[in-house]
Amino acid sequence: MPAERDQLQAAQPSRHLDLPRRRLLLGLAALGGLAGLPGRAMAARTPERSLVIHHQHTGEWLRTTYFADGVYQKDSLRDINRVLRDWRNGQVIEIDPALLDIVHMVQGKLDSTAPIEVVCGYRSPQTNSMLRRRSRAVAKNSLHMQGMAIDISFGGRELAQVRRIAQALAAGGVGYYPGSGFIHLDSGPVRYWSQNGRVAPGSDGGKAASRTSKRSRARFARLEGLKKKRKQK
Repeated sequence: MPAERDQLQAAQPSRHLDLPRRRLLLGLAALGGLAGLPGRAMAARTPERSLVIHHQHTGEWLRTTYFADGVYQKDSLRDINRVLRDWRNGQVIEIDPALLDIVHMVQGKLDSTAPIEVVCGYRSPQTNSMLRRRSRAVAKNSLHMQGMAIDISFGGRELAQVRRIAQALAAGGVGYYPGSGFIHLDSGPVRYWSQNGRVAPGSDGGKAASRTSKRSRARFARLEGLKKKRKQK
């Protein structure tokens, strides 16, 4: 199995996301800052966004509306952060709202009301290091550590169908893991990969199997540069 690698050579976002800045990026997307990413433009037009989440490792359930009245709901986002925590050590991080929007859009296109089955949400650097010692398949700079990636499945829907829909949205990374029964979605650059063998959740794209959009990389780098400049002010 080839070693997995994050494909974010142009920019590395901070582990602890600044939620207001993430909202700024989403606002830029709605205004055309992410022109060419049809999925994210679609999210900007959805007035209310809800999710039903079931975490397979903790058994926890959450039904929540995380976006309403034109704004992300703080209490709902806090609940989502808790459910998607690193289940091994309990560490919590702010989950990127753009990632939630991607999941919501995929589920909408699937015409599914079944709960989202979560295999892996946030993963702390400590857990990531531990898993890397066990397997080369774990990415060193995994987007799971940034709150920007999730490994999931949708009840009653084939993984191949989920992959087709997620790739058509062109809103971020899509990893296809039929041997392990999950789809990896992330809010990083647009890229696609697949791994037929069984792997541990949390891979962020194999170097030999992925296809990356150069224009998407450039847009992502510009937005991350804007975020860093604002942080320095």
